[in-house]
Amino acid sequence: MEYCDMLEIAMMLPCSADRTLFVAGFAMSNYASTFGRIAKPFNPLLGETFEYVRRDKCYCALSEQVEHHLPISACWVEGKNYVYHADTNIKSKFNSGSLTVVPTGVCQVELKLPLAFLDHDDKKNAGAACQLPHINEAEGYFTEHYKWNKLTTNVNGIMIANFWIEHVGDLDVLNHHSGDCTKITFMQLGWTGHNKFKVTGEALDHQGNKVYDIAGDWTSKLMAHPVDATGSATQEAETIKCPSHMDDT
Repeated sequence: MEYCDMLEIAMMLPCSADRTLFVAGFAMSNYASTFGRIAKPFNPLLGETFEYVRRDKCYCALSEQVEHHLPISACWVEGKNYVYHADTNIKSKFNSGSLTVVPTGVCQVELKLPLAFLDHDDKKNAGAACQLPHINEAEGYFTEHYKWNKLTTNVNGIMIANFWIEHVGDLDVLNHHSGDCTKITFMQLGWTGHNKFKVTGEALDHQGNKVYDIAGDWTSKLMAHPVDATGSATQEAETIKCPSHMDDT
């Protein structure tokens, strides 16, 4: 939840493709803290619960070990304008000097958005919604549902005691209400050391048109290049990053 501000920014954007892009940025940021983390992870007892409250960021997080063999954990986070929940269940295998960890859990976010966003132009032209939103007229918001799967993680250098982690695969963030999708591909290291920590991707609107090209690395930054109808870049890249006050916490 280090970069939960991405979700707060997303709920202020009237265009659903832009919101999906920022939710994808939040999803990718979860992996940034794993850089250099090579120690054995903490394995809680069955039923053990952890609670964490950040009053400055207005969220409360709960996680619990719901099964011990194999270990399965679940978490639930409630913020001012979002709910984030996920579960973690992993499978692992050893391959000639590296350990491959394949999680089977799913991550989901529900954003609380102003009712005025339902009348935005991209909604009017979207056709039938993929999933009808939950509308709370009394409090003046509706919810938008996002979901993505977790990535495969490789722990390399085991045989030579020089451990380092890489995440590989496609991180597909789907907006179930509008049909927008953002795909971020975590590239695998080549024999020459090329592509280490690199990511590429694209953001598509509900009609399948590319609206952003994505590049960066999962350890520090993500950049989105807006594109025109032909798929060509239209302006300088804009770095997606948290507000500066994050550096003070």
